[in-house]
Amino acid sequence: MIIKPESSAALNQLLTSNLDLLQRFMDALPEHCFVKNVRNELLLMNQAGAKMLGSTTSAIRGKHLSTWLNAEHLACIARQDEQVFAQGTTLRFEETLWDASQSLYVRTVTSKTPVFDAQGQAEYVIGLTLDVTEQKCLAAQTSSELHLLEMLAKQTPLPELLEAYAHSFESIFPGVICSVLLMDADGVHLRHGAAPSLPQAYCKAIDGVAIGASVGSCGTAAFTKQAVIARDIAHDPLWQDYKDLALAQGLRACWSIPILSTQGAVLGTFANYHLQPRSPQPLELQAIQRSAYLLGLVIEHHQISKSLVEQEAALRESEARYRTLVEWSPEAVAVHRAGIILYVNPACLNLLRAQCPTDLIGKHIADILHPDFHEIGLARAQQAMALGIDAPMIEEKLLRLDGTVVDVEIQSAAIVYDGAPAVYVVAHDLSKRLEDQETIHHLAFFDALTGLPNRRLMLDRLQQALASSERKQLYGALLMLDLDNFKQLNDLLGHKVGDQLLQQAAQRVQTCVRKSDSVGRVGGDEFMVLLDTYAYTPSQAAQYAETVAQKILAQLAEPYLLQGKSFTSTSSIGAMVFMQGIENRDDVVKHADAAMYQAKAAGRNTVRFFDPAMQAQAVARAEFEQDMRVGFEQQEFTLFYQLQVDIRGHPTGAEALVRWRSAKRGMVSPLEFIGLAEENGMILPLGQYVLEAACAQLVQWASTPGMAHWTVAVNVSARQFAHVNFVDNVVLALEKTGANPLRLKLELTESMLVKDVDAVIAKMNAIKALGVSFSLDDFGTGYSSLSYLKLLPLAQLKIDQSFVRDLLTDPNDAIIARTIIGLGHSLGMRVIAEGVETVSQRDLLTGMDCDAFQGYYFGRPMSADELLKTLSKIGL
Repeated sequence: MIIKPESSAALNQLLTSNLDLLQRFMDALPEHCFVKNVRNELLLMNQAGAKMLGSTTSAIRGKHLSTWLNAEHLACIARQDEQVFAQGTTLRFEETLWDASQSLYVRTVTSKTPVFDAQGQAEYVIGLTLDVTEQKCLAAQTSSELHLLEMLAKQTPLPELLEAYAHSFESIFPGVICSVLLMDADGVHLRHGAAPSLPQAYCKAIDGVAIGASVGSCGTAAFTKQAVIARDIAHDPLWQDYKDLALAQGLRACWSIPILSTQGAVLGTFANYHLQPRSPQPLELQAIQRSAYLLGLVIEHHQISKSLVEQEAALRESEARYRTLVEWSPEAVAVHRAGIILYVNPACLNLLRAQCPTDLIGKHIADILHPDFHEIGLARAQQAMALGIDAPMIEEKLLRLDGTVVDVEIQSAAIVYDGAPAVYVVAHDLSKRLEDQETIHHLAFFDALTGLPNRRLMLDRLQQALASSERKQLYGALLMLDLDNFKQLNDLLGHKVGDQLLQQAAQRVQTCVRKSDSVGRVGGDEFMVLLDTYAYTPSQAAQYAETVAQKILAQLAEPYLLQGKSFTSTSSIGAMVFMQGIENRDDVVKHADAAMYQAKAAGRNTVRFFDPAMQAQAVARAEFEQDMRVGFEQQEFTLFYQLQVDIRGHPTGAEALVRWRSAKRGMVSPLEFIGLAEENGMILPLGQYVLEAACAQLVQWASTPGMAHWTVAVNVSARQFAHVNFVDNVVLALEKTGANPLRLKLELTESMLVKDVDAVIAKMNAIKALGVSFSLDDFGTGYSSLSYLKLLPLAQLKIDQSFVRDLLTDPNDAIIARTIIGLGHSLGMRVIAEGVETVSQRDLLTGMDCDAFQGYYFGRPMSADELLKTLSKIGL
């Protein structure tokens, strides 16, 4: 990115008016980011950069770089800035820096972008620094190890080998002072091997030291065959007898690894000294261990070269071990010559998803380069081959053998392989870095505590929902809720307990919605629920919102277990029904928030709608439902019975009809509560009550003269019949009351029989086996099909009253009634007509051979006692 003069004003405005926002954005990045002026005064730096300087983001603002950097480093930065402003474009610079403690080095690649003012004068530099320490060190060490192996292959003398490797290691890890001590022939003393940067006086003093349990780091490592890390020589008990010698030379830390032969014998030690007390980083410890392993191979090779036979055996073994170094490398390594792949290590096979080396060896590197990187990749390979130089590190994309793409960092070096020039390539998989970037994205859009979408993501989803509602012409609903008295809980029990409550509350809210709905945490204790209602009218959307809100209220009112103690909380919910074009996003949120505060003002633990009309409707529905539940608990529901007679007018039984005699509302029509009971699930306990009460009435009538032969018809709802335990519930009612199953008739509607006919028939047959019979209620109003009607174990068809009502005036109704009667008789079923209110209707149906009748002409629905009295009066 190049910021031109005309963009400077925008940057100034951004830096002044949006400083906190920019700071938070920069802090979210793992790379070191900074903005400085031409006077080397820092204007902005993210937390990662400030941490590297040993400071804070607020403390660095306005400070000159000389606060942390020496004159030499400042001069280097000045030269870089001159290049950046001279070329007017983004440039990259590689550097080796020390951290704030001046004890840890960091290798970086910094991209600098110039910013000019309106007059074209240099004004700012924007920088992004990547930490490439690990990649650089691993690649450099691998190259150094290969160089050591090449020297060994050329039979370079051992002292020269050790000296060269120590120099190379010190160049890879600035600040390290290397030392190689060799075990003497008797295996008791350590002798000087190589220490190019260690004070000569110190080297002479320790030359020939006897190994032992407390002989500094090296003597102890050789004695125990274990790594010895002395973070602070001044206070390490292993250095008790040698600390004065070391401290006099300024040595403060020593990490020593025993050098072992392939047989496990101690050949010497490889040590790193430091001028400040410190412990090794994982990368450093791995490098020391690798070096000790490699030096073990080198030293052992020189030892066994005294004997020709032993030398030949050792060479073969060493060659295998040399390759193992690369084979064990965690980085993908390949060697090619003129683009033809000659060697790949297992890590390379894994990276490219190859099964064996032959899948890659012999192929051209163009086969694995992504098309976008063909030109640059081949050019780098040719440059390394032709000039015999290392190619700078670059990010590329490679094609795996399975066709997928992997992002890598590539570093190439010219080497000699099998006696001829070749190119050594190290590829570092960037997948982890990309995963980290994905993590950053997740943190930007999801709440870290609950894992729910945050306010930003929820507002985006709300905007999408508004657009979708306009396109589909459907209404949606938004719920805003927060936890009542949450602040008091936080203040009383602490934030840790408050966080636990928020996490549990988030889980509970999610259980109350469907997968198509969204739940997010948009504030401290505030949640947003976006409902996909699939509603064509506002009232439908409001009804669904009310149902979900009531579920949430109930869930959140349940006790919480917080740190082993039970705690009860409630919530307040505001609801808003929306459609794009009627409301915009901000208004929807504002109105839902306003409704939520209305809920709080109403006493909390309740829901309020922004629309007053819908609010009233929702409140009325909620109150009615609550009254239903209370009424059921208070046994306000009872059974009425309507007489059924045969063609001669003789009573044969009655249909049981549930009634609600509410203490609060008076007599409530079934039309008002049956549908709601189906929706909220109350139909299951209510239906079981009706079934058991009807069976109990059968038992009473069985002992009443003239009524022993009566049957009772009981209506069964679709939800009740579909319940997995319905057959067991029928058995329970019969066993509990002792009723004769032959006198029980269950009335089903057509709509509940059209789904999964095989399962319906199986369930009906199981009940029929008990002796219970079935009647098909409201026949002719549903979706009957003769193909399955003849398969159902039905004993009776009931003609719906809608056909009986206009029987005398509408010829079509008469035809339908006659057809139903004929159909029933042809299938071996009896037929009963409901809604018979006049003698003319009865006579016409009698002429059609209808078997039985029910309706106000024979008697209205009444209690069992009233029915008995009525029959007594008319002498039946």
